[in-house]
Amino acid sequence: MNTEHDTKTQETVAPALEAGTLLKNKRESLGLTQKQISDRLKLRVTLIQQIEENQFESDQVATFMRGYIRSYAKYVNLDEKVVLSALHHAGDAQHQEQEMLSFSRKTKTEKHNSRIMLLTWSIFAVIAGISSLWWWQNQQQDTLSQSLVNAERPEELVAEEPLTPELDSLAVIESVDALTVVSAAESSDTLTQVEETQAAAEVDSAVAEPEVVTPEPVANQLVMQFSADCWIQVKDAAGNTLSTGIKKAGQTLNLSGTAPYKVILGAPEGVSMTFASEPVDLSGYTSGKVARITLP
Repeated sequence: MNTEHDTKTQETVAPALEAGTLLKNKRESLGLTQKQISDRLKLRVTLIQQIEENQFESDQVATFMRGYIRSYAKYVNLDEKVVLSALHHAGDAQHQEQEMLSFSRKTKTEKHNSRIMLLTWSIFAVIAGISSLWWWQNQQQDTLSQSLVNAERPEELVAEEPLTPELDSLAVIESVDALTVVSAAESSDTLTQVEETQAAAEVDSAVAEPEVVTPEPVANQLVMQFSADCWIQVKDAAGNTLSTGIKKAGQTLNLSGTAPYKVILGAPEGVSMTFASEPVDLSGYTSGKVARITLP
């Protein structure tokens, strides 16, 4: 009975071993090294170590890693079905573990999202409540204002009614004043006719004796007359350019500003000038040469 129980226990424990562990135990029982296995299978030693340590990635188990394990099992005379069964068992366990992790993460994410949604709806409810309260207060204020306006209107009507007789009295007074104004206007027209006759007589006498008005000379006025084309430049004491450029024959130029003036004449023989109604002597300047003059 004990032998059968031990055999069943070994059979029960054996499938629990992973594929890499089975291959490692078989290799060690044959006295082989990982280097010998890698040389025989043409694989890297690091890959043999990964297989024996059961370091399988899910995509590798599904593709070429299964072929490596089958070749390894054949070389050490180990049943391929047993090794692949252990490999599938480990893959299923890993897949279940990943599913549990994914489910746990999904649950945490859903809880987090639920909290966010609850917080969002709470904020929305608070905003809606504040908006409703604000609208209700405005409605109450509008209703109160309308009631006050309606209460004030009858008093205004009562206050306006007694003014009607006074307006009638004012109308009578205004009509009397209007008659008085008309009479005054008629008298004014008569006086106006008399005044116009007198004014006409005065105008006739004024026309008979005209007065001669003599214009007063403008201070610092510079008058330039050109008998030939001439380039000029005139600046006042403040440095402002009063005139510059070529002036044509027959042109007259009147300038005024702050004295003294600085005058430059390109052809002084074709220019005559008066300053403050006094002629300026240009006879001392040579014909054809530039003249520079300061007035006064």
